[in-house]
Amino acid sequence: MKKTLLALPFALAACFAGFAHAEPTDLGGGFSLSGNATITNDYRFRGYSQTDFRPAAQLGFDLTHSSGFYLGNWNSNVSDFVFTDGNLEMDFYGGWKGEVGGGFSLDAGVLHYYYPGSSSPKGGNYNNTDLYLGATYGAFTLKYSYTPSDFFSTPDSKGTWYLDGTANFDLGDGWGLVGHLGYQKLKNQTDMDGDSIGHYVDYKLGVTKDIKGWVLGLAAVGATKDNWLPTKYGHPSGRLGAVFAVSRTF
Repeated sequence: MKKTLLALPFALAACFAGFAHAEPTDLGGGFSLSGNATITNDYRFRGYSQTDFRPAAQLGFDLTHSSGFYLGNWNSNVSDFVFTDGNLEMDFYGGWKGEVGGGFSLDAGVLHYYYPGSSSPKGGNYNNTDLYLGATYGAFTLKYSYTPSDFFSTPDSKGTWYLDGTANFDLGDGWGLVGHLGYQKLKNQTDMDGDSIGHYVDYKLGVTKDIKGWVLGLAAVGATKDNWLPTKYGHPSGRLGAVFAVSRTF
């Protein structure tokens, strides 16, 4: 699997060429199917590198209905040092999103993270399920995610939650500005030094450029308590870093 994933960014780049001018597919009956693909130098989740500071290739699909209901799947390679014996993250989600008046829109659903082949502290594969509720007004989005089960297969960690605030501004001529702050509440978690960690704040500030549907992004990303997740050479996985990505929807 490791050899396959190392080749994946190059294979995905070849796929991009075929998707460059594709549009979401109308399936009839109010249903439509769309996809998204990204190549990035580092996959960061809530401030922390999931790939041990290595590149990631990511691919997702969304099935939506005109009523606002949706189902989706998103996938990325990850580090088997972060997720023991696991090289792949597969996300499955579903929910409803739509306008509710006054310029507000809501997004409510459930998201399941799955890492096939991994070995978690509880035995079996790493996994996690979040219930989420988000609200958007203009350029601003606020989202709350709650984990009713053990957080990413860590024993006795039920009730973890995350609050995520994001702002996206259109600067014109294809340029965009994105800012993000997130507060992660943790239970029964320890950092790389073996010390207890109860919460942290992650942050992101970046710019994007849309070039004929190809979106280039460059952002500074990090976390206030940067040594929560392990890395192969002991570097803090939440340290401030530059993340560059090329993405396309199809």
